[in-house]
Amino acid sequence: MDATRITISTPEDQDALLALYPRAFPEEDLTGLVAALLSHPDVLSLTAWTGLSIAGHAALTRCSVTESDARVALLGPLCVAPEAQRQGLGRALIEEAAHQLEAEGVSAMLVLGDPDYYALRGFDQVSPIEPPYPLKPEWRDAWRMRTLSPQAPERGTLQVPAPWADPALWS
Repeated sequence: MDATRITISTPEDQDALLALYPRAFPEEDLTGLVAALLSHPDVLSLTAWTGLSIAGHAALTRCSVTESDARVALLGPLCVAPEAQRQGLGRALIEEAAHQLEAEGVSAMLVLGDPDYYALRGFDQVSPIEPPYPLKPEWRDAWRMRTLSPQAPERGTLQVPAPWADPALWS
């Protein structure tokens, strides 16, 4: 694999990022959500490159939690081009996200995703922080948190900005 680097996304990356998601998730239409996230001021967007090509992306939405002053971020979506999967690029995006967020004083990352994948990347099953909308019972194990600092919230409900405020995204 060519040398990999991860950068903060720029507006020039948007078209390639929006083209990446249907390739990585052919059965889901995430382009509207991703476009909204790319233009939102509360989102940290990371682009992974292999050589001169965009091979992955992670969006991290800065959020708050009721009953806490702690700063948290919602990871998602995260995607890697099919030809670059299973080569550590997703893990590299998550680690760079953790590094960037820790530097900002964010105390935890939350994710709604594959429990097996995220458990291997330091995400524990979340019980004290509730998602903003009820989850299907079969999705409860997919709601996870990775603590970044001792100031991580101990309870509350995740408060999300507009791109995530559609209950359909959570059910």
